[in-house]
Amino acid sequence: MRRMRFGFQQLLVLGLLLACGARGASAIYLDEDRTIFFRASFYSQASVRLSDSHGDTTPETKVGQLVQHRNFYSPELEANLTSYMNWMNNARFSWLKPDDFRFRVAGWGFYDGIYDYGTSQFNETQRHINATWPNPNLQTAFQIRSESFRCPQRRGTFNECVNEQGEAFTDIRDVFPGAEQQRPRDVYSGMQRVNELYLSYSKGPFFLRLGRQAISWGESDTIALLDQNNPFDITTGPPGAFQDVSESRIPLWTVRTSLNLFEHLGPFSSGFVEAYWVPGFIDNNTGQLPILTASPYSPARGDPQQTIRDLGLQVPIQFVLVDHLPNKSFENSRYGFRFQTVIAREHTFSVWFYRTFPSQPAPVSRGLTRLQTGGIGGVPNRVELFVTETIHKLTSVYGIGDTFFLEPIDSIIRLNAVYFENEPGFVPEINLGVGAVDNPLQILAYQGSVPVADLLRWEVGADRFFFIRALNPTNSFIWSSAVVGQYNLDETGAKDFGFAGQTKPGTTGLSKDDFVQLKQVEAFAQAHIETGYLHGRLTPALTGIANVRGTHALLADLTYRYSDSLLFALKFTYIGGEYQQLGFFRDRDQVALRVTYQIN
Repeated sequence: MRRMRFGFQQLLVLGLLLACGARGASAIYLDEDRTIFFRASFYSQASVRLSDSHGDTTPETKVGQLVQHRNFYSPELEANLTSYMNWMNNARFSWLKPDDFRFRVAGWGFYDGIYDYGTSQFNETQRHINATWPNPNLQTAFQIRSESFRCPQRRGTFNECVNEQGEAFTDIRDVFPGAEQQRPRDVYSGMQRVNELYLSYSKGPFFLRLGRQAISWGESDTIALLDQNNPFDITTGPPGAFQDVSESRIPLWTVRTSLNLFEHLGPFSSGFVEAYWVPGFIDNNTGQLPILTASPYSPARGDPQQTIRDLGLQVPIQFVLVDHLPNKSFENSRYGFRFQTVIAREHTFSVWFYRTFPSQPAPVSRGLTRLQTGGIGGVPNRVELFVTETIHKLTSVYGIGDTFFLEPIDSIIRLNAVYFENEPGFVPEINLGVGAVDNPLQILAYQGSVPVADLLRWEVGADRFFFIRALNPTNSFIWSSAVVGQYNLDETGAKDFGFAGQTKPGTTGLSKDDFVQLKQVEAFAQAHIETGYLHGRLTPALTGIANVRGTHALLADLTYRYSDSLLFALKFTYIGGEYQQLGFFRDRDQVALRVTYQIN
């Protein structure tokens, strides 16, 4: 508890220091013409758990424990370079002179002190992950990332894994070429990246943007189910629950262009086409697979290595989880096309197509492989590797959307339907052999495959402004709501899909009934309401989410704007009900205090 207080003391001291110097927020211009300017946003957030962990959640947490002290920063530098292009006025280059030419670079990074001064069990568990290779008596799950791997051999189950000279392996990269060993501190304690870096050029109806950028087609309110152009950071759970959606979206190196086709064409107006391309040989980023048992937001299950030990098998078996990244190749390029127009001055209508790697990879068993490692006194050790691989496969996505104002209910209506073709899925019998073979050793030796499914996802949303004078006599309320659903066209009695290999609490995963089932039709409703008090300084907001299967969540936010540059926020997250979707995090209730300083 002393460590928890220390974290909050840091946060409060930071807030007081900023409050003393806070004035109006404004960008910092770097030139006399005010064409180059700097903006930045910084926040420090401490989160405390409001519920005890239960079931197989590892590591265990208790009420009142500090589970996060995230210090996030995002500096931005933007320059309007149009005035610097006057050298193109001559006849030779005049046709290329831009109407607008801009440059932008933005950073993204954070430091979380949970492993340094937070509750001790988090640092204790992360230290053991991947720590003792190549000892055959590893005590925790081993997790790596690799674009390709040589072993285990896929043509059999008990092949010996040795190098070309027949010598024992001493490095994980000998077994899995190109592997990157997953170190929890590198993922959860601090990360930095160039979040955006691009040039934007426009000339008449033509627009071009080159560089690292984010693209969002389709709705992504709270839970980004329809919008999957870009990958998301899911290391802190589903986007929108414990981390802002905009903060969790991962930009990609992209070529993006658009062309205005017409201003008016009969009942149509403001028509344009848009396209983008993410070269697969440059960018194969699919996001970071959460590391098992590593953090307060790791997937809700126990250590798979402990499950194997509990089987009491005579053969030493080590669990290895390989996040198999797409190879950097032209064939793994992501791209998309979109057309949008306004119909009859009322309907903003769009259709789109894109190729992407779905946010949720599919797990598949690669069976057992005998590994020979260096031993004591020249005597080699041998251990069986049980490898589970997560597969990322390109999926075709077809979407259609319409937004319009509906006068009878005084609301803006949003309609979206998106068809995901051949998305990798999970069926216990096919992916892991659970239910297809008899005993535990046969299950571990099973060579799986990945089934695919066609999924229709949709959203019906309604937004409006209204007044409740008794609650707020001066400002209106903003209401945004939606019903989001999914229909699995490939769900049958012989192909019963599940939630990406997630097991039910207290189960071993050796029976197909141990896995959380994915219904043929899934749906949830969400609603968000907010208003402003004290001339907009105090903004309370509330988001509710409810699944038809009983899962429910409540996200509350109270933000006080001390000045344009300094904000204080109190955030509350509650999740309960059925163990599925958001319910996987039903023992992660928390309250968070955030202090934000911004130059904007």
